[in-house]
Amino acid sequence: MDRKYNLWSFIVCLILFGLSFQALYASNNRTWQLSPDALTLWLLSVVVFIISIKGFKDKSSKRARWRSWLTILIIVPLSIAFLLGVAVNTIAREHIETTQSPDNRTTIDFYTLNGGAATSISVEGIVNGPLWVKKRIYYENRMHKVDVEWKNSHIVIINNHTLDLDKGETYAN
Repeated sequence: MDRKYNLWSFIVCLILFGLSFQALYASNNRTWQLSPDALTLWLLSVVVFIISIKGFKDKSSKRARWRSWLTILIIVPLSIAFLLGVAVNTIAREHIETTQSPDNRTTIDFYTLNGGAATSISVEGIVNGPLWVKKRIYYENRMHKVDVEWKNSHIVIINNHTLDLDKGETYAN
């Protein structure tokens, strides 16, 4: 049984590692984020950490011991990064508005982001997809409010910036 703890904690650790890089890539390139939110990833990383500690009992081979140590070395910094993501999402982000397209197919949530004294307040708009899939379509620095007007079910004007959601258009300054 200890061998299964060792192997499964390593596999789930690699999956979490891949999901975190996909979330980072999606955030930087404004594509669809496939990974769950930071709180879910942090809880999964804590579970993997506990299971990987149980996996240390597997001393059947040198490979199993290396896998246990590698799992711990990956999951601890990953867990800390996810915890920071939870803190940023709860402290620095404030929901200001939710809007839906005229046909109720697309929902956009708008948030203000406040990084403290070192940064200016900015606004971001996130389109919600199925399950936990999200995409940042709008980001503007030095802005604290949002004016939204829908032209039709796929064209939206946000603070005088026109976006065609069917074409995948985004705005960031």
